[in-house]
Amino acid sequence: MKATIFFFHGANCKHEELTGYKHNQEVETDQIFNIVAWIFGLGLNVMLYHSGDNVIIMVDDKRFQQR
Repeated sequence: MKATIFFFHGANCKHEELTGYKHNQEVETDQIFNIVAWIFGLGLNVMLYHSGDNVIIMVDDKRFQQR
């Protein structure tokens, strides 16, 4: 299983700089909940999504809505 950080509206330098993670960056699966809690603590919204054997950590500063 792998985990990927996904910024909801694509590569966004503002979120990459704030979180220290890149769009579509893979992270260790045993760190998922620590990463989610840390990003949420920065004031961003976080959603976990299962896709087969993958986990996607979606990050957004709005409500995961169409822009």
